[in-house]
Amino acid sequence: MTTAQPGAGSRSALARGDRLVLGFLGFSIAAAFTVELYFLLNFQDIHVQTGSFARLFEIYGAGDRTYYGEGDVHLPYALETINVFAMQILNCLLGYAIVRHRSWRHPLQLLIGTYLAGSVVLYFWHAHVAGYPDMPDHRLWNYFIFYAPNLPWLVGNAWLAAVSYRYFVRRESATTDRSV
Repeated sequence: MTTAQPGAGSRSALARGDRLVLGFLGFSIAAAFTVELYFLLNFQDIHVQTGSFARLFEIYGAGDRTYYGEGDVHLPYALETINVFAMQILNCLLGYAIVRHRSWRHPLQLLIGTYLAGSVVLYFWHAHVAGYPDMPDHRLWNYFIFYAPNLPWLVGNAWLAAVSYRYFVRRESATTDRSV
């Protein structure tokens, strides 16, 4: 198995870690253009919609009713609009950079991972400091349903950022070791 140099643009086999990143990107893109796009198209009247996605948002509404079209739906709408339209373009560019071994892969991956993990933390923190005003009943199940579905984006994107951060630390360490 040959490994290409970063930026070389050759089509060599991908490392296991790169395949995992591509898998997570595929998951994120699929979720964005199905469930999250459904929310964007129906956010104001999602509570009267029928079907599988509407039912998922009804269940999630126990943790945050704004995702079920009740209350101030504008923060989730803003977050999901950025995620579906801007971040998925960047996710596709990142996938290209990984497959083609582009040198700008890790800066882009660090940017994406940091922003998306940070947006989940902001969403959580906003709800927490406000006292979970969009949670109809403050019960254990509702906290679970608020946090659990968001964890793949928090953990996955924090992992993306950490992978690229480690890449830069190792590269800087190697550069420092050679100059000493």
